[in-house]
Amino acid sequence: MLPQDLQRILLTDGALSEVDLTLELAALLQDAGPWGHQFPEPVFDGEFRVLQQRIVGYRHLKLVVMPVGGSLAVDAIAFNVDTELWPDESVQQVHLVYRLSRNEFRGQVSLQLMVDRVVPAS
Repeated sequence: MLPQDLQRILLTDGALSEVDLTLELAALLQDAGPWGHQFPEPVFDGEFRVLQQRIVGYRHLKLVVMPVGGSLAVDAIAFNVDTELWPDESVQQVHLVYRLSRNEFRGQVSLQLMVDRVVPAS
């Protein structure tokens, strides 16, 4: 076994520009499936300003974020976060690893980032 085999490495498909954060792209990606072990769903990453953050349910972090340098506010959710760390009102910017998703709630459809990893930006 090599030392790099013991490192936790998270691979992404890179950053999306603000113009790519759309319901249309989320629907295209959803329809491109099925996703599975040998064909993983696209995962993106990027830096975002935190506009709002709160815990919903018992351990789910609900965020409203905006791409750094952008002007589009987007909902995001991270499931099963460490509530000893989140929410943290001192964190103004985060690095997210996420998937695009269509959120349907009470007849409204909106874009939502399904967050796989959230860390304060350095």
